[in-house]
Amino acid sequence: MLLIALVLLVFYFLTGSLQGPIGNASRDPIGFVGFIIAVVLGITVHEFMHAYAAHRLGDDTGRLLGRLSLNPLAHFDIFGTLLLVVAGFGYGKPVPFNESRLRGPFGVTLVAIAGPLANLALAAICALPLRFSATLPSTSLTSDYDKILLLVVFYNCILAVFNLLPIPPLDGANVVYGLLPPRQQFAWRSYQQYGPFLLLFLLLAGGRFFNTIVFGPAQFLFSLFVGSHGTFF
Repeated sequence: MLLIALVLLVFYFLTGSLQGPIGNASRDPIGFVGFIIAVVLGITVHEFMHAYAAHRLGDDTGRLLGRLSLNPLAHFDIFGTLLLVVAGFGYGKPVPFNESRLRGPFGVTLVAIAGPLANLALAAICALPLRFSATLPSTSLTSDYDKILLLVVFYNCILAVFNLLPIPPLDGANVVYGLLPPRQQFAWRSYQQYGPFLLLFLLLAGGRFFNTIVFGPAQFLFSLFVGSHGTFF
């Protein structure tokens, strides 16, 4: 992920398209605060649930490394966090697990899918107040509060859908791997070494692909969660 992030950062810098949240902070401070809250909550809950699922299934690797924690500092990668603030994309520190210690035939799948499902659960919980906000008097405070909640819901929908893509090193690759028979798992492992390069290519050249595969489903989930507030974006 570090290589992907470095290449993307250089590419966006050279093309003049490096416009991260920090560049918009002065124009939209509430949006900047909402973005920070969204990614801190999203990454923390996402990585915690990977560690928690592995722990429940018999592997304590994540717990022993201090990852079974809701402390954001336990899950944030320094460079990945910097990229999030400066460029608007980034990553958290992956939670390691020992496949051989997991109980059940679908242990890898359950550990992998726990993170994206946690993002969707967080989005659904944060959307609940928005369902009732229409009955409250409208003030600048409630408007800012709603905007932050909308951003938390929106970015967590994106995190969930993006991470479910079956492209290594994303969670979706391990979701698929855990569902395959042993012989196909071996073949899938050989494909995984090329996954980061495929992901990098799609991030650089696949704007339409991501609009269809990631932002389309994420927007649908966002609208489903927030109802009439879905026209915010």
